[in-house]
Amino acid sequence: GKLTAAMAPEDKVNLLSYIVPRFGSGDTAQDKALEAFVSGLKPTFAVIRSKCPAMDESDVQLLGSELLASEVLKPGRSTREEFAVWLGALNEVDLEFILTKRKSFKTDAKEDLVKFKDDREGEKKRVEERREKIQEQVTAARENRSVIFNPRTGKMEEAEKEGFKLPF
Repeated sequence: GKLTAAMAPEDKVNLLSYIVPRFGSGDTAQDKALEAFVSGLKPTFAVIRSKCPAMDESDVQLLGSELLASEVLKPGRSTREEFAVWLGALNEVDLEFILTKRKSFKTDAKEDLVKFKDDREGEKKRVEERREKIQEQVTAARENRSVIFNPRTGKMEEAEKEGFKLPF
């Protein structure tokens, strides 16, 4: 919590979704991966800060925790040492690209939500317009009908034009 204090709440929740399911597995490799993750946060943030001095602290924490979680939390994927070598090989452009890609998911989701809401409102409006049109047609048909159903005879009969009169 203290090491990721600058991260946005939704990013913290996302990080927790990586970490929490891995606790209590009883797998020693998983326990070592969790320890490697926690002990690797500070050095990872330090490397990112040194490569990207202008980057916001929240972005440093987001990028570092995401990279570390994706590489170290899954046992057998990367050790802390392998991760450190890989991270050391990345430059500022690489790190900015990864961060931009990571943030694009949220941006894309927000855009998709806006589009979804607009589409839903458009569909509601279309349905309401259709409902009004049908109601207008029903009203016009009632006012101008020339035949009606006679329940006594079970047949359609011509309605009187003047002063509409039911045949029963």
